[in-house]
Amino acid sequence: MNSLLTIFNIKKKSDLIDHCRQSVIDAEDLANLTLACMTEVIPIRHFRFHKHHHPEHLVPKERDHEALARNGVGPLSKDAKRFVNKIDQMLEQRRLFNGHLFIPAEYPTDWHLFYFNQRDVDRHRNHWELGEHIHLMNMVTHPQLPVLELVKKLESEDRPKLGGGLHIRYQR
Repeated sequence: MNSLLTIFNIKKKSDLIDHCRQSVIDAEDLANLTLACMTEVIPIRHFRFHKHHHPEHLVPKERDHEALARNGVGPLSKDAKRFVNKIDQMLEQRRLFNGHLFIPAEYPTDWHLFYFNQRDVDRHRNHWELGEHIHLMNMVTHPQLPVLELVKKLESEDRPKLGGGLHIRYQR
């Protein structure tokens, strides 16, 4: 957990970049940190953001469900196949966003957001050359972004666009 907690004390962007490049955050450590915050074992506030975005045009309609029900056992009809293809595409294109915002009670202007979606932590089809990862943005990487503005963005946007986050290797 040391590499995770060290992030909270780094105030220089170059030091933060170096630390993140060398670090691996364990899922259990992130879970333990959130639990410690929630139970007030440590004086850090924790706020979570979970978003499930899926393209509206891929949401099956009642007629799609009925086509599959009518199909019965055996080869799929054209309409039933369309339903199955929609489900496959919805699972492929959806985004499950998870964000964990930490704000130390002593330093309310300090904030640290760790975030990822299911593609970031996918072992097999990851877009980052080093594999599974999470993103970090904080008051060091985004000094002009007030935390309340960030929270408003996270709460209001269906699929938050967050740029400039640092990559940190992640392991489950």
